[in-house]
Amino acid sequence: MLKILKFPDPRLRIKAKELKFIDKEINLILGEMKELMYEADGIGLAATQVGIHLRIFTFDISEEKNSPQVAINPKIISKSQEKIEFEEGCLSIPGLRLPIKRAKKIVVKWLDEKGNEYQKEIENLESVLFQHEIDHLDGKLIIDKLPQEERKKIINLLFSKSSDLSKIDYLLGERGK
Repeated sequence: MLKILKFPDPRLRIKAKELKFIDKEINLILGEMKELMYEADGIGLAATQVGIHLRIFTFDISEEKNSPQVAINPKIISKSQEKIEFEEGCLSIPGLRLPIKRAKKIVVKWLDEKGNEYQKEIENLESVLFQHEIDHLDGKLIIDKLPQEERKKIINLLFSKSSDLSKIDYLLGERGK
């Protein structure tokens, strides 16, 4: 049974390798990842987050949470200069939500679990989701998007005995407003 790795597990920092072929075992893993994503109330889950270092993730941004999809070997082809800020959470850092700026639109290509290739321009939440999950596949986390001083403060807060995450807004101050 797969489990979501929690920060600061060093396996979250391992860069994932491209998947060479899709077989029954990969489809079983993808099925487990979809279930785990829903159990954790997430909209995306990268294989890196469950200790599997292959370039795959599951996602579902549908309102009904009944449309799980898979991205295998996703690759960003281009990014817009225009940025959008979303408050992002991460299943590997429970309770933490941070305002993160990313490209509003990206052109991305990937394979589904049947090997069908997709290339499309996506924007807003879907664009943010793809960028977030691809960051995981590259061994990066949302806290890495913060300036070093803010990152240190957040990490200290995450590991303090009180771990009062309500202080994060205060620590971040008026950044980005």
